Amino acid sequence: MAKRLLYICAALMMAALVTAIGGCGYHIAGKGGAMPGGIKSVSIPVFTNTTAKPDIESVLTSAFVNEFITTVEVKEKSDALMQVTIKSYTLTPVSYTRSDVNQEYRLTVVLSVRLYKKENDAPGKLLWSDENIVDREDYIVNSLDVAATRDRETEALKKLAKDTARLTKERILEDF
Repeated sequence: MAKRLLYICAALMMAALVTAIGGCGYHIAGKGGAMPGGIKSVSIPVFTNTTAKPDIESVLTSAFVNEFITTVEVKEKSDALMQVTIKSYTLTPVSYTRSDVNQEYRLTVVLSVRLYKKENDAPGKLLWSDENIVDREDYIVNSLDVAATRDRETEALKKLAKDTARLTKERILEDF
């Protein structure tokens, strides 16, 4: 009898906890909220690259398209326009071997993101912006193989792009 009472109390406490969590607006980041301005579709043209590093705009643009396509329709004729400028791309050594040889780099990218409501197929009202979205990704250097180090930099950029796109979308959805 005591075991059964303990089981019932535990079940009631669990039900109360589930109800409390559900009732306080808890949701998985990036899954709650809505696009500002009632946006149902967005146009994401190739990002503007103002850095000296060539060809990074395609990697970053693709990551944003892949991330936002899970939330809104991404197409040229759309309700909104996302304009992104790559402001900075830097590599900074972060660790060295005992013989003072670089063994790890930190890739840092700074973006300016603006989301506009489209009016007559042109940018209209600014719905959301952040002029300094900064993200970082570290990668290991292979001092004996320059090509392998370059490949690791490319993989770090791809991971950074995916993470930055996800975080940007979450911030837009949460209106933060």
